[in-house]
Amino acid sequence: MLKYFLNKIHPKIKGSSKVYWYLREWYVLWSVRLTGLFDSPKKQKKRLLFYELAGMGYGGTEAFLQILAKHVNKNEYDVYFMYSDKVADGAGIEDYTSRLDFIVKGGVIPIRFDYTGKSSLPPSIVYGMSPDIFTIIKCLQIDLLVVAGAGHADFPFTAVRNIPIIFLNVFGQPNVQKNVTYHLCISQEVANKLNPIVPKEKILVTYVPSELPLAGSEEAGKRLRESLGIPDNALVFGRIGRSSNGIFDPIGIRAFQVIIKKYPNTHYLIVSPASDLREIVEREKIPNVHFVSGSGRMEDLWSFYYAFDVLAHFRHDGESFGLNIVQAMLCSRPVISHKSKYWNAHLEYLTDEFSRVAEIDNIVQYASFMELFINQWQAGKLAAMGEKARKVAEELISVDKHVKTFEQCVKNSLLNK
Repeated sequence: MLKYFLNKIHPKIKGSSKVYWYLREWYVLWSVRLTGLFDSPKKQKKRLLFYELAGMGYGGTEAFLQILAKHVNKNEYDVYFMYSDKVADGAGIEDYTSRLDFIVKGGVIPIRFDYTGKSSLPPSIVYGMSPDIFTIIKCLQIDLLVVAGAGHADFPFTAVRNIPIIFLNVFGQPNVQKNVTYHLCISQEVANKLNPIVPKEKILVTYVPSELPLAGSEEAGKRLRESLGIPDNALVFGRIGRSSNGIFDPIGIRAFQVIIKKYPNTHYLIVSPASDLREIVEREKIPNVHFVSGSGRMEDLWSFYYAFDVLAHFRHDGESFGLNIVQAMLCSRPVISHKSKYWNAHLEYLTDEFSRVAEIDNIVQYASFMELFINQWQAGKLAAMGEKARKVAEELISVDKHVKTFEQCVKNSLLNK
């Protein structure tokens, strides 16, 4: 009967008057409403939401979140990543699109939000968030939230009480929030700071994972050297990091200033230099220092590492892990660094087999280490040291190992939900 009506009668009456179209609109409206009373959305897989304000940045914290989101098993989980594309001052990056492309290729569903401002003091509330995270959690029926930060109670995760939270703890501050099921600490030094406030069963040391260098990166590094006018027969020190003056330590450039007088065929390639560093080099006319702007493209990142021979690292507040150090090691680069009054987690994996670590503010010692590696390079021994660095790095930040640990934490958290 219905089929006859639709095929024979309906075509004749549907265009006859406005009454028909009003009735049809009413019919559809109430059909939808009635269906909604008994219908429920299809949801087969558990849903994970990663949140980070500058989530498409290329710092160690952002990389940790991006790697986990990209590599977690999409056959078991729907993975969302909530971020803003506003670029923070001192981030050393001009746009985030390459990092967005990185996670999308891994099957992650990005959720971009905008905001009007952020408080400078804890709890670091983000104002004017659109869409806001609480609406997203409710509407998408999120099962578990993944966030990163210093560790203490903060916006927005402290206000999320009804789902489990896995926290990537960067600076070892504790909190007592019951639904924070795990603190994944980026070093043992970070983990040690949580005792005795956080229960031991909630604390895991998970170094920041990293994918391996891309094919062709070594050749790209050589091209970068050529573009900067660096001779093939020159030894190049390098440093990669944020351009913030707040973390700039002059020990590296001051040591190089000593070394360049004795070894004029030595160069220093610095990616994302702080403005204070630029000023020193320009004012004092330090030769053979090359500045390169930062980039979020993985192709550029790996080419930077392959463009220099030895990582000459510096950072005033030290490292609570040091992703840039370990990525240089992945590229078979020996390491020079220094101790800090604040963080020294990089000492957990740097050994004399392939690295040297200067005391705080000891420019003379740092310069002596530069000279040591120049001598090793001249003697043809630098490659062997780099190979030892690579083997340590590959074990330290294996993506497969750390993603499996994370997935087990997710399963445990959801079981106890």
